[in-house]
Amino acid sequence: MPVAKTVIERLVEEKSKLRSSEEKAADYIIAHAREVVNLPITELAARIGVSEATIVRMCQKLDFRGFQELKINLAMEIVSPIQAVHEEISEDDDMEAVMQKVVTAYITALDNTLQVVSSSELVRAVDYLSAARSIQFYGVGGSGPVAQDAAHKFMKTGKPVVAYTDTHMQAMAAALTEPGDVIVAISHSGSSRDIIDALTIAKSRGVTTIGICHYARAPIDKVLTIKLGTSSHETLYRMESTSSRIAQLAIIDALFIGVCLRDPEKAVRNIRLTREVIAPKRF
Repeated sequence: MPVAKTVIERLVEEKSKLRSSEEKAADYIIAHAREVVNLPITELAARIGVSEATIVRMCQKLDFRGFQELKINLAMEIVSPIQAVHEEISEDDDMEAVMQKVVTAYITALDNTLQVVSSSELVRAVDYLSAARSIQFYGVGGSGPVAQDAAHKFMKTGKPVVAYTDTHMQAMAAALTEPGDVIVAISHSGSSRDIIDALTIAKSRGVTTIGICHYARAPIDKVLTIKLGTSSHETLYRMESTSSRIAQLAIIDALFIGVCLRDPEKAVRNIRLTREVIAPKRF
């Protein structure tokens, strides 16, 4: 039975059959494989000097459905399997070492995010959220629980707030939005097609869209009013979030506090009311 070719081998063998711009993309990936697995398609296209569509076509000619599938397969070939669980973990780590590395990664992600997130964009986001008619939070996969946590907090502002983690519900909800509504999308990669599709619908209806995403350029940027960047050592080819989730939660907490500071008396009153109604549910 023949051994399956690696991504690099396929790129080398097929690149002579590609268009010149596609061959340029293939050459870059071959030369910078480890770097490429950490890049969203928009950032990669900018570095190479080709369009995102060119990269997608190149991937499809190699029988991948798109760049994400190529990137995942490439990553599986050049990094150790345990790194798909966590970037810093080794297979021989004991639980003390695991805990130390996980916490260190969280601290690093928070510190790095503090360096890249824009204070002026945070202020703009608070302005829109404070004035919003209603607020919706969108997240899929690992970002879904983050969206739900955000809705749980922002409900205490007294505004109509909802979190959507189902992609059909996101599209339908976006289609019914109006100017004055605000949608906050959470996506570490900034490349989730369903999230981008829903935001495109909302954007066409004059809705303010805020993204909490990795700071690198990504497809989602085209449909955002405001981008709040996060930074973590977690790679963009992975399917599950770890340290990036902590950075996203920190930004959400900052936004919530910022909105509360616009009307502290109302915020305190709402928080007290919500505490009072759940107090009987505890022993």
